[in-house]
Amino acid sequence: MLPLLRSKPRVLVLDDDAAIRKIVTLVLRRAGYRVEVVTKGNDAIRAIESADHYAAILLDLMMPHEGGMTVMKHLRKSNPALLKRVILLTAAPDPVLRTMRKDVFAVVKKPFEAAVLTAAVEKLAK
Repeated sequence: MLPLLRSKPRVLVLDDDAAIRKIVTLVLRRAGYRVEVVTKGNDAIRAIESADHYAAILLDLMMPHEGGMTVMKHLRKSNPALLKRVILLTAAPDPVLRTMRKDVFAVVKKPFEAAVLTAAVEKLAK
């Protein structure tokens, strides 16, 4: 199949910060991904349940209401295998992340470099 006709891998991004959402979307689209953005954990859960496949699921843990933690709890109960498609995109302190690192594919700490984010998504999407 011609490269232009190939379907681009899909990435789901959950973050409440508009600036982060804009940067992540720009970086990942430039790297060739289709990016879908949500701002609430329950919207992320609905997107995950209704989609065929996401190459990566980027979750912000520290949100005022239902955030990445909500999604993580849901995935643990309903589809634990999908946790290996999760990249935590967070400023959460290391003690909080210690227990979660083993469940997810990667952790990208905020503030992040575009190359670090892209490399994590590319490694997962292979």
